[in-house]
Formats: sequence, C-alpha cells, structure tokens
Amino acid sequence: MIKFGVLLAVALASSVAQAGVIDLGAIMGGANVYTARDFTAISSDVEGAIVSGGNVKIESYAVNLNNKAAYAGYSIVAGGDISLTSGTIHNGQTYAGGTTTLKNAPAAPLSTVNPVDFAAASQQFRDIAAGLSLVGATGSIEREYSANKVIGSGKGGVDVFSVSADFFNGGNNWKLAGLTPGQTLIFNISGKHGGFNNGNIGFDPLAGYNVLFNFFEAETVDVKGIIGSVLAPYATVQAGWGVINGQVIADTWNSSVQVNSNHYFKPVDVAGFELVKDDPPIETPSEVPEPGTAALMMAGLAGALALRRRRA
Repeated sequence: MIKFGVLLAVALASSVAQAGVIDLGAIMGGANVYTARDFTAISSDVEGAIVSGGNVKIESYAVNLNNKAAYAGYSIVAGGDISLTSGTIHNGQTYAGGTTTLKNAPAAPLSTVNPVDFAAASQQFRDIAAGLSLVGATGSIEREYSANKVIGSGKGGVDVFSVSADFFNGGNNWKLAGLTPGQTLIFNISGKHGGFNNGNIGFDPLAGYNVLFNFFEAETVDVKGIIGSVLAPYATVQAGWGVINGQVIADTWNSSVQVNSNHYFKPVDVAGFELVKDDPPIETPSEVPEPGTAALMMAGLAGALALRRRRA
C-alpha cells in the first residue's frame, strides 16, 4: 500500500510549477533542511526534518524534536546511508536508500518507501535560484555607517534586492526603510562565499518578514545567527557554530550549526520570475522506488517539468 506521504509529495510537486510562484517547502516536503549530497554534523540539532540526497551522518544529535515531519511523516529521508551515534530521531519514520546504523540511540520507525526524487528536486532548486537571480531589483541596499540599510519599494508585497556577498560580510546591523511588516524580502546574493560578518550581526529587525537569502552562485556559505531561509544549491554549509532560524537548501552540509524550525519561507508569487534551466541534474544516490510509487512520482514531476521554460 502506498503511503500518504508519497501521495502528498506528488501533489506538492505539481503545485510548485506555477509560473512566478516560489514554494520551496513543497519541493522538500516541508523539511527544515535539504541537501543534494551528504549531511554531516556533530553535537547539535535540526528541530524539523532532514531530507538529503546523500548520506546522513550525525553524532550527539537530535532531529525533528518539534514534530515538523517531511512528506507527512518522515524525520529523515536519505538517498544513501543514515548513521546516528548518540542522539534521538523524534516524531517520524526514516527512509534510507542504503543502510541505517544507530549507536547509543533509540530505534526509529523505518520506511521502505522513498518519497522524493532527489535529482529532480535538486535540479529544481538550482533552476529556482538561477531564475530568481535574474528578477529585477525593486529595492536597494546601501551602507549607512556600519548598517546594512534595506530600502524597499514602499509597495509592500514582494521586494527583491541584488547585493554582493562581500557587502553583507561588512555590515554589523540592519536598518529598514520603505517596507511593510510581513512582506516578502528576497536577497539575490552574488559571490563564491556567502556569510554575514562571521555572525556578528543581529537579525531581529528581519524577524517580522518572509525572508529568503538566495546565494545563487556560492560554493560555500557560513551562515549563523540568522533569521530567514537560505537557498544555496551549489554550496557547502560549513559554519562551526550558531543558529539558523529558517529552512536551508544546500548542496552539502558539514556544520554544527543548530537549525530551528521557525521562519520557514512562505510560498509567494514573484513578478517576473521564471524557472531557468541550469546545469544537468546532480547525481545523487537513490534507491529505485516501487513501480507504483515511481509512477505516481513521475506523474507529479511531469506536471512540474512541463511548465519549465528557458528565459530568452
């Protein structure tokens, strides 16, 4: 019998294909963290679910304590192996394309059903990042003394900003102007290494907004102490300490940063956004799903991919 989580995943995969609509959470099944490749961490936790196309290797770690399972029931989904030494997987089942090894950790329910096509999901995140990077800015960012001054259009809704990673690495506080509380702020951040002044900046001024940091070309990101979600589909998350309040999409995770299950990015219609076909899909380890499951997933993905267009 095909589980409800798989049916939900198919429905969500179809829903994210609307032109202009950004719904990152649907692609990752509502997970807290998504990586195309391996997720490796020690002495920390992710309060929601982890979805990873590679191996999940964690030690002295807790997952999904706040009961925000992915795909309506999964705490961890891994295309490769799952290894936990000392810790707990809370409030949900796990799926591993390889083996599951638990040492000094209570058993978690195991599923044989893979609810996600890792290659397709990873490619879609890359396409979204590329498409967002081409959306024209509606606001601006400037340095006012030592602050990152974010100036919106004054229209509310969605404001898009273009900025370099080097600029953000220099600011130590935020000033906001021309913004409406609760609106969406999308920061397209260029540069090979993304970060925010080594964590020496308070994010409280952004707490009342729907925030996405799009590191569309970063190879590494050192993000900590932030409020807002992170889209960095080519990058390795490598910060050694700190907290992220939001969802994270990356290529690889090698970090002890704590990820809290709040400030998830809310779906939004972004004027001028189109999916941009990027590089070929990343090859990620994945067990071949059951024939019935595969058919359902392919049906949902076909709907999403049919609406993908190249930007002229």
